[in-house]
Amino acid sequence: MKETYSINDVAMMTGLTTRTLRTYITMGFLSGDKTDGAWSFTPEHIETFIQHPAVKPSIHAKKNALVFDFLGSKPKDHDKMCTVIDLAYGEAMKASVFFCEKISSMKPETELHFASEPMGTGVRIILSGSPSDVMDLLNGYYTVKE
Repeated sequence: MKETYSINDVAMMTGLTTRTLRTYITMGFLSGDKTDGAWSFTPEHIETFIQHPAVKPSIHAKKNALVFDFLGSKPKDHDKMCTVIDLAYGEAMKASVFFCEKISSMKPETELHFASEPMGTGVRIILSGSPSDVMDLLNGYYTVKE
């Protein structure tokens, strides 16, 4: 697991925009360290932020929107896939880091969406995109995990 995450990493994990995250920083809901103009956040910063009562509903809505948009959209001229995975908390943190790093390194035109949300003692992870991209990501994770 990474020791610190960038604002772009937090945006990918939460589904919120970097502009929204900067507003939350200004409001004091998200804490982090700013070095040479770049924000960095520890896993503890992120956990505190996503559990904040004023923030949790907006993150939850973003996560649900990913699934609802998938289910509510009309079939496209290309295949799409959406998968939901529930993992224990420790395993989910490893998976989230893996998915964030892999998605961040993909070509910008790759249409792959990722969301994660704490659910009780675990975390729900949602992946959406082309079946080959989603399967490559899942296979990559489960190959590394073994």
